[in-house]
Amino acid sequence: MFRIFQETLTNITRHSRATRVTVNLVQANDALELHVRDNGRSITQKEINDPKSFGLIGIRERAQYWRGAVEISGKPETGTSINVRFPMPPEEPQ
Repeated sequence: MFRIFQETLTNITRHSRATRVTVNLVQANDALELHVRDNGRSITQKEINDPKSFGLIGIRERAQYWRGAVEISGKPETGTSINVRFPMPPEEPQ
C-alpha cells in the first residue's frame, strides 16, 4: 500500500498541477482502502489506458499481486481520484 501511495503522490507532483491532495486510509470491514484525490487538471481516459504509463501499470501490478483492486478516474474541473482496495486476511482464532 505504501508504494502505491508513493507512486500516486509522484504522479500528482509530476502531472496534475494540483494545489490540494486529500488522503484517506481506512479499514472497512474486510478490506484496507486508500482514497487519494487531487484538485489538479484531471487525468484523461487515454492517459489511464496508456500502455506507456509505467507508474499506473506499477500501481495496478502491485494491487493485483495482493489481490487488490484499483479505480482511477478524472473529471475536468474536479481533479483525479484513485481508490485502492486490499482484502484483509481472515483473523486467526486465538
